[in-house]
Amino acid sequence: MSIAAAGGITPFDLEKGLEDILNGIARTMLSCESHVFPWDHSAAVPTGLSAMVGFGGKISGFVAMHLTPQDACRLAGNLVGMSFDAVDDIVVDAVGEMSNMLAGGLKKFACSGDDDLIKISIPSIVQGTHYSMRAPKDAERLDVGVEMGSCSFALQLVVAYR
Repeated sequence: MSIAAAGGITPFDLEKGLEDILNGIARTMLSCESHVFPWDHSAAVPTGLSAMVGFGGKISGFVAMHLTPQDACRLAGNLVGMSFDAVDDIVVDAVGEMSNMLAGGLKKFACSGDDDLIKISIPSIVQGTHYSMRAPKDAERLDVGVEMGSCSFALQLVVAYR
């Protein structure tokens, strides 16, 4: 089922929705701006820390943030008002919370009052450098780069419809 058949949400709508959600989070939580740019698929996805929130319902999939350890520390530092030299439990929790805010924003954007359309999971964190993520071949995928304040990260949105 296409995005258009699942409530009229197009890939452009999802990308615009993500931009609005990211800008809201950046302004509210970090007192900065965010910028979304096309992701160069020939470039490697940043490794070090990936935070994912899955969702299921009429629309299923996941949203994932991929950051270097340095950008994870900067993002966490901006969120909690501390400085971090290395990834620790606070950094992991902060990045997980950021992915949760993104997923919650997407749910609010996509559902328009239909709470059964999407149910979200708790954040999952993968830490390391030798892993890859794959999505089902029939899923629609949006990959973008994000600059938010002093950090940058790759953002993936994978959706499939029932």
